[in-house]
Amino acid sequence: MGMATYRRSILFRLAADPIAWIWSGHGDLPVEADAIDPGGATYVGAGALLDIPALKQLVNGTADRLDFVLSGVSGYTLRLAQEDAASIPNALVLIGEQDFDADWQNDGPPRWVWRGFADILVTESQDVPNGRQRTIRLSVRSADTFRSNPQPAFYTDQDVRRKSPSDAIASHVSLITAGAKRRFGPSSK
Repeated sequence: MGMATYRRSILFRLAADPIAWIWSGHGDLPVEADAIDPGGATYVGAGALLDIPALKQLVNGTADRLDFVLSGVSGYTLRLAQEDAASIPNALVLIGEQDFDADWQNDGPPRWVWRGFADILVTESQDVPNGRQRTIRLSVRSADTFRSNPQPAFYTDQDVRRKSPSDAIASHVSLITAGAKRRFGPSSK
């Protein structure tokens, strides 16, 4: 990383077939190699066309499901999205930040801040007063939105000893009741 970061843009990476690399600027953006793309990657600029939910919502985990919208796309881009739709479900989605120096040069590799999995790709084309508007909408879930995730569990001594008969870590669980205070640590006897 350089001395001071002056500017930051957002990177969107969809690991479909083929991989979609999009950034929130204009033109092509070559990005340094990292663990995600060992050979580096070139991100295509979407400018203001790319609608990414607030990063605060992503990073703080308040959103389980997000919609990413790319509007104002060409008919050709819309057709490509429809052709690639079969590779979208469960494809890894990464949101990252790319820092730039004062001269708009990359200031190190990207920093990945959110991870999710693509669910549904919807393409729309509708008449508007000035012509036609084409939109690609991708619904993405965070890793915690499966209905099959186990519910939080409360382990009893019996549960723990079933897996490890000599483990007594939960031996006092039965003594804990609502409103009761339990002192932890060595006894003061």
